[in-house]
Amino acid sequence: MSASKPKLLFIYKTPSSFVLKDRELLARNFEVHSFSFNPKKKFLTPVELLKELIFMLVHVWSSKAIVCEFADYHTVLPTLLGKLLGKPCYIILCGTECYSFPSINYGNHNKKLMSAATCFSIKNARHVMPVHKSMVLSNYTYTGSDYPQQGYKAFCKKAEIPFTEINYGYNSAAFFNNQPEKKKNTFLTVAVNAKGSTFYRKGIDLIIELAKQCPDYNFTLLGVKDELNHLQLSKNITLLPPVPHTELINYYSQHEFYFQLSIAEGFPNALCEAMLCECIPIGSDVFGIPDIIGDTGFILKRKDVALLKNLVDEAVKFDKITLAKKARQRIMENFPEEKREQKFMSVIG
Repeated sequence: MSASKPKLLFIYKTPSSFVLKDRELLARNFEVHSFSFNPKKKFLTPVELLKELIFMLVHVWSSKAIVCEFADYHTVLPTLLGKLLGKPCYIILCGTECYSFPSINYGNHNKKLMSAATCFSIKNARHVMPVHKSMVLSNYTYTGSDYPQQGYKAFCKKAEIPFTEINYGYNSAAFFNNQPEKKKNTFLTVAVNAKGSTFYRKGIDLIIELAKQCPDYNFTLLGVKDELNHLQLSKNITLLPPVPHTELINYYSQHEFYFQLSIAEGFPNALCEAMLCECIPIGSDVFGIPDIIGDTGFILKRKDVALLKNLVDEAVKFDKITLAKKARQRIMENFPEEKREQKFMSVIG
């Protein structure tokens, strides 16, 4: 009879595809017990904290460790109880808990109480696992209207906690180009719930301006139809509603290029999935994006529509077939799913 797996608590907020994938990876080596901290309304947060406390008190005694995805209000109790009871608490840092962008009202460190909860959690964790090393501390130059340094160390002073960069990993058998031919000069971006800060954070405003200047190219914004259908857009923009994650392969495979023009983005999954589907990447010079793209696409150094137009005009003249296959190969070689699983085990043990 095989030995039973050690018990692990997994605390997260919303069950997005990348969170569920991490839970699946952890479940290969642990008996995972999950808690989703997801109050329906902000005023119900104390109720959710009580539910989390009950969950922790029931399970923490018999658990080897606690793993939290993101740092926020939901990580205060796990890190506190972990420290008091000698149970190691690990936090996967995904993006927003490492940033402050007042110009678009994005990042945990825009709000004092949320920033305090985030910093308390990071400082009291056993180890943190950012999805990209730039989320620890890095210079920021893509826009000139926000803090020139980003990363949790820029906002959580004296956070001398051990960290290990663990990039997201991808299954190349699940994402591949399933079309015999891509539509010429087509550009795709995926953004869900593109209201408020997300509209600017994902660079949708930049794409809309670009489309006006490039009538011969076609642009698809996937996941934003309800939020943007009130806008007066040029005819070469197609708005589509969100689709199940498993259907994204069909849209990636139809388009030649993928835009990741974010102001802030830790390690964007959609970009990597699109590259596996042989989309040529065009991304902003922020956080993990240049490392993902490498020499397989194009980097926009500053948020500027004129620079973007020059970049796009250059991109369409390249040997697109060769570059597209190179993009897929880069993700397969550098960011396989198994590598993330192995790194989790090297930290958590």
